[in-house]
Amino acid sequence: MKNTQPIKLNKDFRRLYRSGKSESGGFVVVYLRPNKREFNRVGFTVSKSLGKAVVRNRTKRLMRESYRLIEDRLSIGFDLIIVARNRAAGKTYEQISKDLRFVLYTLGILN
Repeated sequence: MKNTQPIKLNKDFRRLYRSGKSESGGFVVVYLRPNKREFNRVGFTVSKSLGKAVVRNRTKRLMRESYRLIEDRLSIGFDLIIVARNRAAGKTYEQISKDLRFVLYTLGILN
């Protein structure tokens, strides 16, 4: 991910949950907030209620890959958190990618 840096600090996640704009799709929820920087920052979250570690890791990998492939078409200067919903367990790459593109387009940052 060339124009993106990871969000790793818990305080950054909490700030986005509290004051960020959110939009949900069938399989993902995206929290968005401007960051006044020359790059985007992104964090991925998968709850334990989604399933065991194998299922959670696969879901997170699919979300990361979906984001990576559309990264060039995103507006710059935002913090994003992409959260997997419980329905995302066992879904294909195409389903998660389509849902993520829809949510980012609805938020207005996908060109």
